[in-house]
Amino acid sequence: MNYETNRDLEQLRMLDHLIDDFVDRYFLIGGPANGQRHTVFLFPGGLGSQLKRATKPYVQGGPSNQTFAYERKWLDIWSMMGTVLEVEMVKVGGKHRDKGNRFVLADGPVKIAGRTPYDGFTAWCEAKKIDYFVFGWDWRRTTNDIGKFFVKKFLPYFQERVKDECNNADVLQDYSLVGHSAGGMIVNWILRKHDTPALRAAVTVATPFYGYGGQIHRFFEGEPLLALLDQKKVRKVLTSMPALYAFQFLDAKKTFAKYGAALAADPNFPLAAYPSTDMNTGDVADPYYPLTNGALHRYPTPSQTGFDLAEVKKARKLVQLLASDLDPLIAGKFFNIRCVSGPQNTLGSTTWQWVPPIAPSPIGNVAQVPGDDTQPAWTARHIGLAASNPANVMTLAGFNLGHLLTMSQPQTIAAVATALNL
Repeated sequence: MNYETNRDLEQLRMLDHLIDDFVDRYFLIGGPANGQRHTVFLFPGGLGSQLKRATKPYVQGGPSNQTFAYERKWLDIWSMMGTVLEVEMVKVGGKHRDKGNRFVLADGPVKIAGRTPYDGFTAWCEAKKIDYFVFGWDWRRTTNDIGKFFVKKFLPYFQERVKDECNNADVLQDYSLVGHSAGGMIVNWILRKHDTPALRAAVTVATPFYGYGGQIHRFFEGEPLLALLDQKKVRKVLTSMPALYAFQFLDAKKTFAKYGAALAADPNFPLAAYPSTDMNTGDVADPYYPLTNGALHRYPTPSQTGFDLAEVKKARKLVQLLASDLDPLIAGKFFNIRCVSGPQNTLGSTTWQWVPPIAPSPIGNVAQVPGDDTQPAWTARHIGLAASNPANVMTLAGFNLGHLLTMSQPQTIAAVATALNL
């Protein structure tokens, strides 16, 4: 078996203990009075899943019985001290793999002092006798990569294990997907590519369909959460992660050209103008169709930070797909929940200088707009869905916890319950 196949098998093994927890809850909470059980899969947001790294490398062509132990690299105090730098990726034959052939795998949601950002939501599921599984995912990998693994590898494995241990119960006969933030992009992709009659609903919460202002800063400046580390090293790790290329502001040439008027017509939280412009001229600075200006360009070179322009092109196809109109046959299953915690508390647009050099940062912040402190309100409302199924788009205001803890807010939980018809 090749590297990718073995990595997937290790990822399934990593999730075994979480499936054990699901089985225990299945018997403990029982079911609703009418006997109809429903399974909810929750996808955490970006950075919201724990990552663990193997203590030794996988040996290609080595023995088939290789076994691995793992150490947590995200999130704990040691992450802030530098261990997170060990989750860098490399390209081999055009495919991404973990540096040094040491598998890096997801293991549920991040925990801080034993708590997760999703405890409020999971407590509600238990109180309502809803079978739930928090599907931690490798937020370095692309939306379609994670979506394919979930549908093709995890769901069959999960279904068979639960059948074996729960009296042949099929917990996939009626299920829903809920995605927080970047997790909602995966939910969007799965609905489009792998809808089934058993899928009741696909719900996104605070999901950036049209990007957000924080991502572009990471390519030039690094990560504020890792302020104690050498940001040159941080940038090199971040630019190695293909997923991050798909969270920049929407492309102007196709997506904004088609949906810009509808985004501007939002009666409550309009996008008045294209959100990424040249710092000096005000011209459009499209992150997905980056122009050049003589010897100058928009992005850092590979030698400066490790930036990979090929990943921009791949990300462009993905974000254009996820922003496009949905097939009417599936649109009724799609729900968006957007959150507003303040009137002018979220970065809504940026300006861009030509590079090189990349220090100081060529990216400047412009407007603060209503949002949840991370995602602008205008980005979390899918325009195609708002046009075809307006009742499936919900706006929640009055938040006091912000983006990270959105899923534990009572308003969010009530909105998800409505979407799931619970």
